[in-house]
Amino acid sequence: MEAIHLTLRVIHVLFGVFWAGATFMIALFLEPTVREAGPAGGAVMGGMVRRGYTKFISVVALVSVLTGLWLMWRLSGHFSSGFMGSRRGILLSIGMLAGLLALGTGVHMVRKAVTRLAEIGGRVAASGAPPNPEDQAEMARLQGKVRTATRITAVLLLVAVVTMALGPHM
Repeated sequence: MEAIHLTLRVIHVLFGVFWAGATFMIALFLEPTVREAGPAGGAVMGGMVRRGYTKFISVVALVSVLTGLWLMWRLSGHFSSGFMGSRRGILLSIGMLAGLLALGTGVHMVRKAVTRLAEIGGRVAASGAPPNPEDQAEMARLQGKVRTATRITAVLLLVAVVTMALGPHM
């Protein structure tokens, strides 16, 4: 059983690091750069979607959350009130909740909006003409949604990372 625990812990940490790092990179660098690039930025996002980034990062996030839940279940003695009410239990619960919320925000809001942006961008690129006013308005709305949701996800993951780092020391 110890080998399973250690394996799942390594998977949780590696997938969590990748998820958080990718989210921070997108929030701080890629999204602002794509926005500044205008229509050319849409091609970059479309390429990421075509290469499966949104599906890949969704799976990475889901595996990180599921392994984290399993680890918390084991560590807490099946979510016993004694552990969950301790300083360590409260801190890790905050991280767990932040991770769950980040998963929901990232998968529900970001992935759907990025996929829709890629669809519109592909249609506009195929037409060879600039986007019509309706598409332009929809793209601006979706870009704002991606920007906001990515920032929220990044903050939630920062909370999760900090609480997970501090948890063993409480």
